[in-house]
Amino acid sequence: LSVYHGIDIALDTFPYNGITTTCEALWMGVPVVTLAGDRFVAREAAGIVTRCDHPGWVASTPEDYVGKAKSLSSDPLRLAGIRLSLRTDFQQSPLHDPSRLAGEMHRFLSGLFPANT
Repeated sequence: LSVYHGIDIALDTFPYNGITTTCEALWMGVPVVTLAGDRFVAREAAGIVTRCDHPGWVASTPEDYVGKAKSLSSDPLRLAGIRLSLRTDFQQSPLHDPSRLAGEMHRFLSGLFPANT
C-alpha cells in the first residue's frame, strides 16, 4: 500500500473496472477517476466511488474521463485536501459498514419484489 504515497490520482481501467485497487486507492487517500460503462463489470468502481460520496469522479464518456483527471491534477491544494479526508470518507461509507450495507441491499431488493410475490 505504500506505493500509493507516490500517486496523486488513480486512473481506473475500462471497460473492466478495478475493485480491490479502487478500495486500496481510496483507503490511502488517492482519488479514483473512473468511467462508468454499460454493464456491471464496467460500473463497479463507479459504485464504490459514489458510495464514498465522490460521484464527481465518475465519468460518462472517455472525454469526460480525461477532463475529470485533468481537473483534479490541475489543483494540488484540492488534491492535498482530498488525501487528508478520503480515508474518513471511505470509513463513513456503507462499504465500511456491513450492517448498513446489508440493510440498504435489503430495502432495495424489498422494493423490487413485493412481499406477496
